[in-house]
Amino acid sequence: MLRKLLKYDLQWCYKPLIIFYILALFFAIVTRAIESLEQSLILVIIDKICSGITIAMLINILINYFMRNWARFIKNIYKDEAYLTHTLPVTKNKIYLSKVLTAIITLFTSFVVIVSCLAIVALNENSWELLKASLEDSAISLNCSISSLIIVLVITVFLEFLLLTMSGILGLIIGHKSNNLKIEKSVAIGFGIYMVLSIISLIVIFLAGLLNSNIMSVFKDMEVTSNAIKSIMLMGICIYTIYIFIVYFVSNKLLNKGVNVD
Repeated sequence: MLRKLLKYDLQWCYKPLIIFYILALFFAIVTRAIESLEQSLILVIIDKICSGITIAMLINILINYFMRNWARFIKNIYKDEAYLTHTLPVTKNKIYLSKVLTAIITLFTSFVVIVSCLAIVALNENSWELLKASLEDSAISLNCSISSLIIVLVITVFLEFLLLTMSGILGLIIGHKSNNLKIEKSVAIGFGIYMVLSIISLIVIFLAGLLNSNIMSVFKDMEVTSNAIKSIMLMGICIYTIYIFIVYFVSNKLLNKGVNVD
C-alpha cells in the first residue's frame, strides 16, 4: 500500500515539476547553443532572454517543489481527498511516510535538474578551469578531496531544504488543529519552527566553540580557519539530520492523534 500511496503522491507533485524541468533544460540547451555561435546583436538579445527564462524556470522549480509538497499534504490529509485517504486500509504512519519520501525524491530530482541546467549554461572551457581551480584551492585549504568537499556542500544544502519542507509540514499539522485561520497559523508556525531550529543551531555551534577555539574563531575573528569551516560543515550535517528525525517523529505523533477534516 505504501508503494501505491507514494505513486499517487509523486504523480501529483510531478505534474507541474516535469513541465518546469523540461522548460529549464530546453532553454539551458538553447542558451548554450546560441553562445557557441558567432555573436551578433540579435543573438546576444536572444541569449539574454533565454538565459533569463532559464533562471526563472529554476526558481519556479524550487517554488513548485515546496508548494506542491505542502499543497499535496493539505489536499490529501485535510481537504477534499481526506475522506478517501482516511478510509484506506493503511496507517497514518504510512500516509505520512509517503509524503516525506515524496519530498525527498522530488527534492533530489529538482537538485539534479538545477545543477544540470547551471552546468549546461555556465560551464565552458574557461569557467570549468576557474571552477576547478577554486575547488582545488578550497579542498587544499580544508585538507580534503574535491569530491568530499562537493559531497559535503550538496548534502548540507539538501538537508537544509528538506528540513524547511518538513518544518512546513509540521506547521500544517499544528495549524490545522485550530478552528480558524488554519493556513495563516500553519505558515506562521512552520516558519517559526524553522527559525527556532536555526537559532538553536547557532547556540549549539557557539557552545561547541567554547570547547574548540577553531570554531569560536567564527564568532570572534574576521578570518576563519579551515578547521573551523570543516568542523561547522560537519556539525551542520549532524544537526540537520537530528532535526529532521525529530520533526519527523513529532509530526507523525501529532498526526496519529487525529485530524480535523474540513
